[in-house]
Amino acid sequence: MLAVLCLLGTGSYAWILQKEYDEQVLAWKEEAKASFEEALWMEVDKRAEIPFYHYVSEEKGVTSLKRQIPDSVSVMTVNGFKKYKIDRKKYDQSLVKETTARTNLSTLFYYYPLSVDTLAMHWDSLMAVKGIYLNNQICYVYTDLELQNDTTYSKKDYSHRNKDSLTVKYLGFRCEHELTAYISYPYWLFGLSFTNWCWLLLPWIVFALVVVFYGPMEQFIKRKFVKEKVVEREVHVADVKIEKAQTFLLPDGSVFDFFAGTLKKEGSIYTLTPQSAALLKLFLRKENHCLSSADIDQGLWNGKGTTDQLYKAIQRLRTELKKITSELEIKKQNGNYELK
Repeated sequence: MLAVLCLLGTGSYAWILQKEYDEQVLAWKEEAKASFEEALWMEVDKRAEIPFYHYVSEEKGVTSLKRQIPDSVSVMTVNGFKKYKIDRKKYDQSLVKETTARTNLSTLFYYYPLSVDTLAMHWDSLMAVKGIYLNNQICYVYTDLELQNDTTYSKKDYSHRNKDSLTVKYLGFRCEHELTAYISYPYWLFGLSFTNWCWLLLPWIVFALVVVFYGPMEQFIKRKFVKEKVVEREVHVADVKIEKAQTFLLPDGSVFDFFAGTLKKEGSIYTLTPQSAALLKLFLRKENHCLSSADIDQGLWNGKGTTDQLYKAIQRLRTELKKITSELEIKKQNGNYELK
Protein backbone atom coordinates (compact mmCIF):
# COMPACT_ATOMS: atom_id res chain seq x y z
CA MET A 1 0.00 0.00 0.00
CA LEU A 2 2.82 2.37 0.89
CA ALA A 3 4.63 1.47 -2.36
CA VAL A 4 1.50 2.29 -4.38
CA LEU A 5 1.21 5.65 -2.60
CA CYS A 6 4.89 6.36 -3.35
CA LEU A 7 4.35 5.56 -7.04
CA LEU A 8 1.31 7.82 -7.20
CA GLY A 9 3.16 10.62 -5.42
CA THR A 10 6.33 10.53 -7.52
CA GLY A 11 4.34 10.01 -10.74
CA SER A 12 2.13 13.03 -10.03
CA TYR A 13 5.11 15.22 -9.16
CA ALA A 14 7.01 14.08 -12.27
CA TRP A 15 3.96 14.96 -14.39
CA ILE A 16 3.81 18.44 -12.82
CA LEU A 17 7.53 18.95 -13.51
CA GLN A 18 7.07 17.87 -17.13
CA LYS A 19 4.18 20.30 -17.63
CA GLU A 20 6.19 23.14 -16.10
CA TYR A 21 9.16 22.28 -18.32
CA ASP A 22 7.01 22.21 -21.49
CA GLU A 23 5.59 25.63 -20.63
CA GLN A 24 9.10 26.93 -19.95
CA VAL A 25 10.35 25.65 -23.32
CA LEU A 26 7.55 27.51 -25.13
CA ALA A 27 8.48 30.70 -23.31
CA TRP A 28 12.17 30.19 -24.15
CA LYS A 29 11.33 29.74 -27.83
CA GLU A 30 9.36 32.98 -28.00
CA GLU A 31 12.14 34.88 -26.24
CA ALA A 32 14.75 33.31 -28.55
CA LYS A 33 12.80 34.34 -31.66
CA ALA A 34 12.43 37.92 -30.44
CA SER A 35 16.12 38.10 -29.54
CA PHE A 36 17.18 36.69 -32.92
CA GLU A 37 15.12 39.30 -34.75
CA GLU A 38 16.54 42.02 -32.50
CA ALA A 39 20.07 40.86 -33.30
CA LEU A 40 19.26 41.08 -37.03
CA TRP A 41 18.01 44.64 -36.58
CA MET A 42 21.28 45.49 -34.88
CA GLU A 43 23.12 44.38 -38.03
CA VAL A 44 20.73 46.35 -40.24
CA ASP A 45 21.00 49.50 -38.10
CA LYS A 46 24.79 49.39 -38.43
CA ARG A 47 24.35 50.01 -42.16
CA ALA A 48 21.40 52.40 -41.99
CA GLU A 49 23.43 55.59 -42.60
CA ILE A 50 25.80 54.24 -45.25
CA PRO A 51 25.24 55.91 -48.68
CA PHE A 52 25.30 53.76 -51.83
CA TYR A 53 24.27 53.87 -55.48
CA HIS A 54 21.42 51.61 -56.45
CA TYR A 55 18.75 51.41 -59.12
CA VAL A 56 15.63 49.27 -58.90
CA SER A 57 12.59 48.97 -61.11
CA GLU A 58 9.37 47.49 -59.72
CA GLU A 59 6.96 45.62 -61.95
CA LYS A 60 3.19 45.81 -61.65
CA GLY A 61 2.03 43.84 -58.61
CA VAL A 62 -0.91 43.16 -56.33
CA THR A 63 -2.24 46.32 -54.72
CA SER A 64 -4.08 46.70 -51.40
CA LEU A 65 -5.11 49.66 -49.27
CA LYS A 66 -2.27 48.97 -46.81
CA ARG A 67 0.67 48.22 -49.07
CA GLN A 68 1.79 47.37 -52.56
CA ILE A 69 3.43 44.01 -53.09
CA PRO A 70 5.01 43.67 -56.55
CA ASP A 71 5.07 40.35 -58.34
CA SER A 72 8.72 40.82 -59.28
CA VAL A 73 11.61 43.22 -59.06
CA SER A 74 14.30 44.14 -61.57
CA VAL A 75 17.84 44.81 -60.43
CA MET A 76 20.62 46.36 -62.51
CA THR A 77 23.75 44.24 -62.54
CA VAL A 78 26.99 44.42 -64.49
CA ASN A 79 25.20 42.35 -67.08
CA GLY A 80 22.24 44.72 -67.23
CA PHE A 81 18.80 44.48 -65.63
CA LYS A 82 17.73 41.17 -64.20
CA LYS A 83 14.20 40.32 -63.17
CA TYR A 84 13.49 38.31 -60.02
CA LYS A 85 10.15 36.92 -58.96
CA ILE A 86 9.09 37.70 -55.39
CA ASP A 87 8.48 34.55 -53.34
CA ARG A 88 5.40 35.12 -51.14
CA LYS A 89 6.57 32.78 -48.44
CA LYS A 90 9.94 34.51 -48.26
CA TYR A 91 8.21 37.87 -48.28
CA ASP A 92 6.19 36.93 -45.19
CA GLN A 93 9.41 35.90 -43.43
CA SER A 94 11.34 39.02 -44.42
CA LEU A 95 12.75 41.21 -41.70
CA VAL A 96 11.99 44.30 -43.80
CA LYS A 97 8.90 44.00 -46.00
CA GLU A 98 8.82 47.45 -47.67
CA THR A 99 9.92 46.80 -51.25
CA THR A 100 12.47 49.59 -51.75
CA ALA A 101 14.07 49.16 -48.33
CA ARG A 102 14.20 45.40 -48.78
CA THR A 103 15.87 45.82 -52.16
CA ASN A 104 18.35 48.29 -50.72
CA LEU A 105 19.37 45.70 -48.11
CA SER A 106 20.54 43.45 -50.94
CA THR A 107 23.06 46.07 -52.02
CA LEU A 108 24.10 47.06 -48.49
CA PHE A 109 24.91 43.52 -47.48
CA TYR A 110 26.63 42.91 -50.80
CA TYR A 111 29.14 45.71 -50.13
CA TYR A 112 29.17 45.27 -46.34
CA PRO A 113 28.84 41.50 -45.79
CA LEU A 114 27.09 40.02 -42.78
CA SER A 115 29.23 38.14 -40.25
CA VAL A 116 27.24 35.14 -39.06
CA ASP A 117 29.50 34.69 -36.02
CA THR A 118 28.99 38.32 -34.99
CA LEU A 119 25.23 37.87 -35.37
CA ALA A 120 25.35 34.75 -33.18
CA MET A 121 27.37 36.65 -30.57
CA HIS A 122 24.76 39.45 -30.46
CA TRP A 123 22.02 36.84 -30.15
CA ASP A 124 23.84 35.16 -27.24
CA SER A 125 24.26 38.50 -25.49
CA LEU A 126 20.59 39.42 -25.81
CA MET A 127 19.52 36.03 -24.42
CA ALA A 128 21.98 36.33 -21.53
CA VAL A 129 20.48 39.71 -20.59
CA LYS A 130 17.11 37.96 -20.29
CA GLY A 131 18.66 35.25 -18.11
CA ILE A 132 18.21 32.49 -20.73
CA TYR A 133 21.21 30.36 -21.65
CA LEU A 134 20.58 28.17 -24.69
CA ASN A 135 22.85 26.71 -27.33
CA ASN A 136 22.25 28.39 -30.68
CA GLN A 137 23.44 28.12 -34.24
CA ILE A 138 22.72 30.14 -37.37
CA CYS A 139 22.69 28.80 -40.90
CA TYR A 140 23.44 31.64 -43.34
CA VAL A 141 22.65 31.07 -47.04
CA TYR A 142 23.73 33.85 -49.41
CA THR A 143 22.28 33.82 -52.93
CA ASP A 144 24.04 36.07 -55.43
CA LEU A 145 22.64 37.73 -58.53
CA GLU A 146 23.48 34.65 -60.58
CA LEU A 147 21.38 32.52 -58.19
CA GLN A 148 24.44 30.76 -56.79
CA ASN A 149 24.24 29.76 -53.12
CA ASP A 150 26.94 29.95 -50.46
CA THR A 151 26.15 28.38 -47.07
CA THR A 152 27.90 29.24 -43.81
CA TYR A 153 27.27 28.06 -40.22
CA SER A 154 28.09 29.81 -37.01
CA LYS A 155 29.79 27.58 -34.44
CA LYS A 156 30.94 25.13 -37.09
CA ASP A 157 31.62 22.46 -34.45
CA TYR A 158 27.97 22.44 -33.48
CA SER A 159 25.56 21.63 -36.32
CA HIS A 160 21.75 21.43 -36.30
CA ARG A 161 21.33 20.48 -39.91
CA ASN A 162 19.07 17.53 -39.11
CA LYS A 163 16.93 19.32 -36.52
CA ASP A 164 13.90 21.58 -36.74
CA SER A 165 14.62 25.26 -37.05
CA LEU A 166 13.39 27.91 -34.62
CA THR A 167 12.69 30.57 -37.26
CA VAL A 168 13.80 31.75 -40.71
CA LYS A 169 14.36 35.38 -41.73
CA TYR A 170 15.20 36.89 -45.12
CA LEU A 171 17.08 40.08 -45.94
CA GLY A 172 16.88 41.66 -49.40
CA PHE A 173 15.54 40.43 -52.75
CA ARG A 174 18.69 39.88 -54.74
CA CYS A 175 21.26 39.48 -53.42
CA GLU A 176 19.19 37.44 -50.95
CA HIS A 177 20.27 36.56 -47.42
CA GLU A 178 18.49 33.64 -45.75
CA LEU A 179 19.19 33.22 -42.00
CA THR A 180 17.87 30.14 -40.21
CA ALA A 181 18.05 30.06 -36.41
CA TYR A 182 18.40 26.88 -34.37
CA ILE A 183 18.41 26.39 -30.62
CA SER A 184 19.00 23.46 -28.31
CA TYR A 185 19.04 23.10 -24.57
CA PRO A 186 22.19 22.38 -22.55
CA TYR A 187 22.19 19.01 -20.77
CA TRP A 188 21.96 20.67 -17.37
CA LEU A 189 18.57 22.19 -18.27
CA PHE A 190 17.16 18.68 -18.60
CA GLY A 191 18.49 17.75 -15.17
CA LEU A 192 16.50 18.31 -12.01
CA SER A 193 17.44 20.71 -9.30
CA PHE A 194 18.46 19.47 -5.87
CA THR A 195 15.04 20.42 -4.49
CA ASN A 196 13.25 18.51 -7.26
CA TRP A 197 15.32 15.39 -6.57
CA CYS A 198 14.57 15.68 -2.85
CA TRP A 199 10.82 15.78 -3.46
CA LEU A 200 10.98 12.88 -5.92
CA LEU A 201 13.08 10.66 -3.64
CA LEU A 202 11.50 11.60 -0.30
CA PRO A 203 8.57 9.11 -0.51
CA TRP A 204 10.96 6.26 -1.38
CA ILE A 205 13.35 7.19 1.43
CA VAL A 206 10.43 7.05 3.85
CA PHE A 207 9.34 3.74 2.30
CA ALA A 208 12.84 2.26 2.75
CA LEU A 209 13.00 3.43 6.36
CA VAL A 210 9.60 1.89 7.10
CA VAL A 211 10.65 -1.43 5.55
CA VAL A 212 13.94 -1.53 7.46
CA PHE A 213 12.64 -0.31 10.82
CA TYR A 214 9.08 -1.65 10.75
CA GLY A 215 9.74 -4.36 13.33
CA PRO A 216 11.47 -2.13 15.93
CA MET A 217 8.91 0.63 15.36
CA GLU A 218 6.05 -1.78 15.93
CA GLN A 219 7.57 -3.01 19.18
CA PHE A 220 8.25 0.57 20.35
CA ILE A 221 4.65 1.61 19.67
CA LYS A 222 3.32 -1.41 21.50
CA ARG A 223 5.52 -0.71 24.50
CA LYS A 224 4.60 2.97 24.62
CA PHE A 225 0.94 3.04 23.69
CA VAL A 226 -0.52 -0.47 23.96
CA LYS A 227 -1.17 -1.95 27.36
CA GLU A 228 -0.61 -5.68 27.20
CA LYS A 229 -3.39 -7.69 28.74
CA VAL A 230 -1.82 -11.02 29.58
CA VAL A 231 -4.88 -12.56 31.22
CA GLU A 232 -8.06 -11.98 29.28
CA ARG A 233 -10.24 -14.03 31.60
CA GLU A 234 -9.29 -15.88 34.74
CA VAL A 235 -11.42 -18.82 35.76
CA HIS A 236 -10.90 -21.73 38.07
CA VAL A 237 -10.51 -25.03 36.34
CA ALA A 238 -13.38 -26.47 38.30
CA ASP A 239 -15.82 -23.66 37.42
CA VAL A 240 -16.22 -24.13 33.65
CA LYS A 241 -15.40 -26.67 31.02
CA ILE A 242 -11.71 -26.55 30.20
CA GLU A 243 -12.25 -26.43 26.40
CA LYS A 244 -14.16 -23.13 26.57
CA ALA A 245 -11.59 -21.21 28.56
CA GLN A 246 -8.65 -19.28 27.12
CA THR A 247 -6.61 -18.81 30.27
CA PHE A 248 -6.76 -20.84 33.46
CA LEU A 249 -6.16 -19.84 37.04
CA LEU A 250 -4.65 -22.84 38.74
CA PRO A 251 -5.09 -23.48 42.50
CA ASP A 252 -1.52 -22.40 43.27
CA GLY A 253 -2.20 -18.93 41.75
CA SER A 254 -0.34 -19.50 38.49
CA VAL A 255 -2.07 -18.81 35.17
CA PHE A 256 -1.82 -21.17 32.23
CA ASP A 257 -2.52 -19.72 28.75
CA PHE A 258 -4.14 -22.52 26.78
CA PHE A 259 -3.20 -21.14 23.35
CA ALA A 260 0.16 -19.49 24.03
CA GLY A 261 1.45 -22.38 26.13
CA THR A 262 2.74 -20.09 28.89
CA LEU A 263 2.69 -20.14 32.66
CA LYS A 264 2.57 -16.87 34.58
CA LYS A 265 2.93 -16.33 38.28
CA GLU A 266 3.63 -13.15 40.23
CA GLY A 267 4.81 -11.25 37.15
CA SER A 268 7.05 -14.03 35.83
CA ILE A 269 6.18 -15.67 32.53
CA TYR A 270 7.61 -18.98 31.36
CA THR A 271 6.95 -20.45 27.92
CA LEU A 272 6.61 -24.22 27.96
CA THR A 273 7.97 -26.37 25.18
CA PRO A 274 5.24 -27.43 22.75
CA GLN A 275 5.27 -31.01 24.02
CA SER A 276 5.12 -29.97 27.70
CA ALA A 277 2.29 -27.52 26.94
CA ALA A 278 0.35 -30.25 25.14
CA LEU A 279 0.88 -32.66 28.07
CA LEU A 280 -0.25 -30.06 30.62
CA LYS A 281 -3.41 -29.52 28.53
CA LEU A 282 -4.08 -33.26 28.69
CA PHE A 283 -3.83 -33.21 32.50
CA LEU A 284 -6.16 -30.21 32.78
CA ARG A 285 -8.75 -31.68 30.43
CA LYS A 286 -8.83 -35.01 32.25
CA GLU A 287 -11.17 -35.47 35.17
CA ASN A 288 -9.22 -35.48 38.47
CA HIS A 289 -6.18 -34.50 36.33
CA CYS A 290 -5.08 -38.12 36.23
CA LEU A 291 -3.67 -39.76 33.07
CA SER A 292 -2.69 -43.30 32.30
CA SER A 293 0.30 -44.17 30.17
CA ALA A 294 -2.10 -45.06 27.34
CA ASP A 295 -3.82 -41.66 27.63
CA ILE A 296 -0.50 -39.83 27.33
CA ASP A 297 0.65 -42.05 24.44
CA GLN A 298 -2.58 -41.47 22.54
CA GLY A 299 -2.67 -37.71 23.24
CA LEU A 300 0.95 -37.00 22.26
CA TRP A 301 1.87 -39.66 19.69
CA ASN A 302 -1.44 -41.14 18.55
CA GLY A 303 -0.59 -44.42 20.26
CA LYS A 304 2.79 -44.80 18.56
CA GLY A 305 5.02 -43.59 21.37
CA THR A 306 7.57 -45.54 23.39
CA THR A 307 8.05 -45.94 27.12
CA ASP A 308 11.26 -43.92 26.91
CA GLN A 309 9.46 -41.05 25.13
CA LEU A 310 6.72 -41.05 27.74
CA TYR A 311 9.21 -40.99 30.60
CA LYS A 312 11.17 -38.09 29.05
CA ALA A 313 7.97 -36.10 28.43
CA ILE A 314 6.90 -36.47 32.10
CA GLN A 315 10.35 -35.51 33.36
CA ARG A 316 10.52 -32.46 31.05
CA LEU A 317 7.12 -31.18 32.25
CA ARG A 318 8.14 -31.69 35.89
CA THR A 319 11.33 -29.67 35.29
CA GLU A 320 9.51 -26.83 33.57
CA LEU A 321 6.79 -26.62 36.26
CA LYS A 322 9.45 -26.23 38.95
CA LYS A 323 10.79 -23.13 37.16
CA ILE A 324 7.56 -21.22 37.74
CA THR A 325 6.07 -22.83 40.87
CA SER A 326 6.89 -25.32 43.58
CA GLU A 327 3.25 -26.11 44.27
CA LEU A 328 2.51 -28.05 41.11
CA GLU A 329 3.96 -31.49 40.66
CA ILE A 330 3.27 -34.73 38.85
CA LYS A 331 3.12 -37.92 40.91
CA LYS A 332 2.79 -41.50 39.81
CA GLN A 333 0.21 -43.55 41.68
CA ASN A 334 -1.12 -46.99 40.84
CA GLY A 335 0.51 -46.88 37.41
CA ASN A 336 -1.08 -43.55 36.52
CA TYR A 337 0.27 -40.00 36.52
CA GLU A 338 -1.61 -37.33 38.47
CA LEU A 339 -1.18 -33.53 38.46
CA LYS A 340 -1.18 -32.48 42.14
